[in-house]
Amino acid sequence: MNASTLLRALALALAVALVSCSKPLADKDALFGVIHEHVHAFEKKDVETVMSTIHPGSPAFADTRTAVEFVFKNLDLKYELSDLKLVSITPEEVKISFVQKTTKTGGTGEFKDNIQEGIHTLRPDNGTWKIYKTLVLKLTDLQGKPLFLPDAAPMPPIEPAGQVPPAATAPAAPVAPAPPSPTTAPAP
Repeated sequence: MNASTLLRALALALAVALVSCSKPLADKDALFGVIHEHVHAFEKKDVETVMSTIHPGSPAFADTRTAVEFVFKNLDLKYELSDLKLVSITPEEVKISFVQKTTKTGGTGEFKDNIQEGIHTLRPDNGTWKIYKTLVLKLTDLQGKPLFLPDAAPMPPIEPAGQVPPAATAPAAPVAPAPPSPTTAPAP
């Protein structure tokens, strides 16, 4: 076997090895399904299913149930989810961008209808992807007017059940809504 034949055989073997080892890190439909399941659980006011879609290692996991129960008791909200796109994917973490329109349909609590653009970060939990945190990139009213000034303060990642501090104008929207106020945007 001459050197060029050996190199071709080696290249072919390497290509076959790469193809056989390159399996998808996660199924796109399954990842998007977690986000859809989360939103549907909010629409049905199903606390247990909401909690099952949130990663138990999330720093705000412990506060999420209380916040979700408060919202379910005081508000009826309609959610329209669109524009799901994979932003990044590794074996440890997946980022999915989204657009969500949330409107109040009833209840006694205060709420400002809004459109939220953000990124959900999912992490695996015993083989199942769950929402670990959400970063809100843009929050507007239904006419496109900002509900906060993004240049006013740096935007930290928002954990499930996170909320805008009452004195802050920086964006925040919980994965599991906190008690609503004019500056809080509940979102699944």
